[in-house]
Amino acid sequence: MARRRSGCGLTFITLLVAYLYLALLVNVGRHLGPFSVLVTLVLTGVGVGGFFAVRALNRAMIRRELAARKLAADRNRVRRLVDMVLDPSLTEEEELLIIDGFIPELRSQGVPDPRVGPLRDRLVVVNDLTPKARTLLERVRKAVLTVHGSHVKRLNLLDDIANDIILPREIWEIARLLLTQSLLIQRQSEARRGVVLTAELEAVLAPQRAALRRSIEATTQRVAIVEEYARRVQEADAALRAQEMLGDNSHYRALLAQTDDVEGMRYLTQQSVAASEVLAKSVRDAIEAGQTLVLPPQSSECQP
Repeated sequence: MARRRSGCGLTFITLLVAYLYLALLVNVGRHLGPFSVLVTLVLTGVGVGGFFAVRALNRAMIRRELAARKLAADRNRVRRLVDMVLDPSLTEEEELLIIDGFIPELRSQGVPDPRVGPLRDRLVVVNDLTPKARTLLERVRKAVLTVHGSHVKRLNLLDDIANDIILPREIWEIARLLLTQSLLIQRQSEARRGVVLTAELEAVLAPQRAALRRSIEATTQRVAIVEEYARRVQEADAALRAQEMLGDNSHYRALLAQTDDVEGMRYLTQQSVAASEVLAKSVRDAIEAGQTLVLPPQSSECQP
């Protein structure tokens, strides 16, 4: 009923506008002549056309804005839900192409699955790793987070190259190694499944397992090096905190002065000097540990 009333109201308004417009044309023709009627019709057509063009443009802009908001929300959802490691040398456009490949709506429109698309060698999805490999990756990530969250890092007391360039590259290289190892472990398991383990098959698989074991051990050592760097950074943070706490020594000296403890006051002064030396050494040790991280060359290996 309400829709019928609305339709009747719109019809009435349309007829009223048409009547008024015809009355306008009659008055224009009566006072200004037929040519003025023609001009009025042309101007009316231009005005109506311009109105609808502007409205269509405005609607298109609104649709584009809504689509951009939805795409941004979908990309943020992928970043939250898909745990992956990306090659730090990716451009912004390449990174977004990978992220878009995890959005079902865009996949249906032809955006390729990142794990089989042209950028498949530039990302590692953590769920594709074995449980042990995921543990190693989590260890190196945690160590890097420790470094980036340290007080000495915020004070720019560390080597920026180690922190901003080498560490992201190290996470990426370790993730790539872990993925390759995980795929080879899977192939080893598939090779033994459903067949008799003959001497010939064991002769092929045994050296492959040995090579895989050596690679895992070397990767674990790389993780340990990053963890050692993080531990040195934590020691530098502790020394820095100790130096900051020296600021309270004036209160303790005042307390000792009230009790005439000359030896205690002398001890606090000596400890202040010693703590400053410890801080300097801890920062130097952390920097030296960071310098043991060398920027690895770009890997050109292919997955099996």
